[in-house]
Amino acid sequence: MNTIQVALRGLCEHSEVGGAAVVTPDGLVAASELVEGLAADVVAGLASYLMVSADRSLGEGRYGACERLTIEAERGKVVLVALADSYLVVLLNALTSGQGPNAAIDAVAARLRGAARLS
Repeated sequence: MNTIQVALRGLCEHSEVGGAAVVTPDGLVAASELVEGLAADVVAGLASYLMVSADRSLGEGRYGACERLTIEAERGKVVLVALADSYLVVLLNALTSGQGPNAAIDAVAARLRGAARLS
């Protein structure tokens, strides 16, 4: 099992996390730990579209690149975090309140950024 998969699996051990993936800006899945019934390619396509669009919009407004995007919905949250050349996608369940597992998400993002620098 590679570093990315180990990091995603560890993140999914948190009760609030329903799944996680690392996707590329063009919508390809680098690795995923998703619950059955969620198509990794669909998650990757939507996540990359949202982050690329946010980057473009923020860039046009001269705010810089999008580092993190959180979407809250009736049945949960999606947290998208920019890595070096990819995005960390974390799906949170509806019972997540407040900051939820943000510290764990930040730790995994830092770990994945560090792994990218070593490879």
